[in-house]
Amino acid sequence: MPDNRAYDIIVIGGGSAGCVAASRLSEDPNRRVLLLEAGPDPQPIPRIIADGNQGSRVVLESDYVVMYPTKRAFDDSTYYPLTGRVMGGGSSVNMMAVVRPTQYDLDTWGALGNPGWSYEDCLPALIRIETDQDFGTAHHHGSDGPLHVKRNFSLDTPRTGMLGAVIDRAVELGFPLTPDMNVPNPEGLGPGATNVRDGIRQSTAVAYLASARKRDNLTIIADALVHSLKIVGRRVEEVTFEHGGQLKTAAADQVILTAGVYHSPQILQLSGVGPAEALERLGVEPVIDLPGVGGNYQDHAAVLMTFQGVVDFNPDWVVSGFRLLYKSDPALPNADFHIHIRAPINVDGLKPLMPITANLIENRGRGRVTLVSTNPRDLPIIEDAMLKHPGDIAAMTATMQFIYDFVQTNTLKEYYGPLIQPGPEDNWEDFARSTYNSYHHGVGTCMMGPVSDHMAVVDAGLRVHGLDNLYVADASIMPTITHANTNVATIMIAERLAEFLL
Repeated sequence: MPDNRAYDIIVIGGGSAGCVAASRLSEDPNRRVLLLEAGPDPQPIPRIIADGNQGSRVVLESDYVVMYPTKRAFDDSTYYPLTGRVMGGGSSVNMMAVVRPTQYDLDTWGALGNPGWSYEDCLPALIRIETDQDFGTAHHHGSDGPLHVKRNFSLDTPRTGMLGAVIDRAVELGFPLTPDMNVPNPEGLGPGATNVRDGIRQSTAVAYLASARKRDNLTIIADALVHSLKIVGRRVEEVTFEHGGQLKTAAADQVILTAGVYHSPQILQLSGVGPAEALERLGVEPVIDLPGVGGNYQDHAAVLMTFQGVVDFNPDWVVSGFRLLYKSDPALPNADFHIHIRAPINVDGLKPLMPITANLIENRGRGRVTLVSTNPRDLPIIEDAMLKHPGDIAAMTATMQFIYDFVQTNTLKEYYGPLIQPGPEDNWEDFARSTYNSYHHGVGTCMMGPVSDHMAVVDAGLRVHGLDNLYVADASIMPTITHANTNVATIMIAERLAEFLL
């Protein structure tokens, strides 16, 4: 049955990008906007999501997360990339890190044939996003945006305990201390920034959508699973979605896909837009042959090293969130690793286990997301390509050695004992390839690029090649993965789309 209202814009996916796009585009009272979200829209927001001090509980204990079983190429072992399926998407279930893309990242996007996407082009949107409570008066920061940003600690305060020891060790090795890690090209060690305000997670459902809900021109339908788009000629004429056990349709002048790195390409392919041969194998009639749909997949590989603690567990050991940026090769333009010290693990009768994560924030290889069927409920298959490229595995093992050397020192001897996993005599390449997890930053499956690039799916205006009224505006459009967590870049992409359409 059709949706009886007519719309100017339909936004498909109420995640980090979709909430932003729906909010910004509905600021024009003459523009009728429909937001469709496949997951629920619980009101009030459940404490497990809202509580800014319980970042991991929503992943471990709620039904608001989708896990995608993914095989490691090395040994066919399985790990699980995650997405949020609830209003706010990833921003409702992530660890609330506010990390900007670097100047190098955005300048690279521009250089790949995407005019208007350099750092200077994108900086106004990055500023517009935030109210930075620490550096809001700086020229590259914002002081009146919807997303509230606060650092976890200040480098100016006295440093004691484990945090002080970690900082002292970084200084010993020549790392600069950087109070604001959201500068154009950050380096060294500094406090992490989070989007928590008065203890409440500032997801895009809170920071953006909450104030827009009262608008008469914005319609929000949750638990609405999009099946496909009806394409006639160069236009999307209808969106078919399931709601309340019934198939419904809605029409609009413009349609925006913000369903995320896994489901934006899925919806395109179910609608006949994608690699023609793959579509035919599924029994889908190709409408537009775009080989790049589902391709160019990138993510950040995370490898956990575990040391034995020296003394009994003490909750004060939990280090306030910070990032150590490390270059596995000094010649690199940006650090290629985020190194995080994790909270100790307490096991009765044993000394604490002390984990440290090496997050490779590049992905030289390119994977793919493919469909298994035409059922929109079936999760796509992820071929991640992580740690397959010789340069990636070399960078990872070099950084693992750096981590070992970092903690095996007098400065940290009070906290770190011997390495437990991997063992010093183990093959560290094999360990990394068989145990890596995801930093949960998948991107690239609807790549932005010029029509001359056969892998490009959208142009620099985020419009799908070959169509006049269909746009993609989420992490899937990133040509290269950012040297940063991807949530801020995703919000920025939605802000840019609103610029283009408004």
